[in-house]
Amino acid sequence: MKQNFHIGIMGNLFSGKTTLMQALSRDPYRSDLASLLGGAELRAFSERVDKGSLIDECLALFYHDRVANIFPTEVAFLHMRTLQQREIRHLMTRESSRGVIIIEDRPFIDGPEVFVARMIDSGEMPPAHAKLYRTLYHQTLRVEHIRLPDLTVYLRTEPEDLERRRARRAAEGDSYAETITADYLRGIHHCYEAIAADWSLTLRRYQELAIVPPDADLITLPAEIDMLEHPDYVHVAAGTIREQVRRMVVARRRDA
Repeated sequence: MKQNFHIGIMGNLFSGKTTLMQALSRDPYRSDLASLLGGAELRAFSERVDKGSLIDECLALFYHDRVANIFPTEVAFLHMRTLQQREIRHLMTRESSRGVIIIEDRPFIDGPEVFVARMIDSGEMPPAHAKLYRTLYHQTLRVEHIRLPDLTVYLRTEPEDLERRRARRAAEGDSYAETITADYLRGIHHCYEAIAADWSLTLRRYQELAIVPPDADLITLPAEIDMLEHPDYVHVAAGTIREQVRRMVVARRRDA
């Protein structure tokens, strides 16, 4: 019997999410994961910010005046992620002789639970906008039948390490890195720590809003080592993820 599996990678800016996702979607890690599910197809999804897209236009306004453009930018991201979730749902529910493994850079709840939550807590998003955003978000979860990942991987990095990476990229000409502050990275870090500290509670809050796999799990990977500078650490992270996927797949087959 075919099985599908959804891996979501979450973590602060500059923590290595995209580097890890790209590595997992290529051999040898791609074949290694696929073999756990009988040669399943592997599909990777990252945030789509194409030049000239709605997201791109909103981000340009956001960087010009962050506070004034928080709400429309986050709604644009919600729309983009919803379209992406439709693709993922199709792959996970389609009739096929092969299973599929989804690897997602930033799962659906990542934005609202972390980035929007920080904006609300800091007062950057006005209460009325926050209430409207939550209404739209909860409606989307229900109407779109959003399914949370089977396994969420949290790349945990101390803010001081992230700030060093940000500063290095900014010095190399990364205009996006230039807009980020150390305080912003610390605020995002605290939000991630809060939801990861009691993941079971986070999942319970979504049981009436979304589809939550009964065995959904989270693993925390220390990411103080920069995967761009030390590719060998990708091997360590990939091995840890593979082993957790293997355990969950074996348990599901046993209980089927």
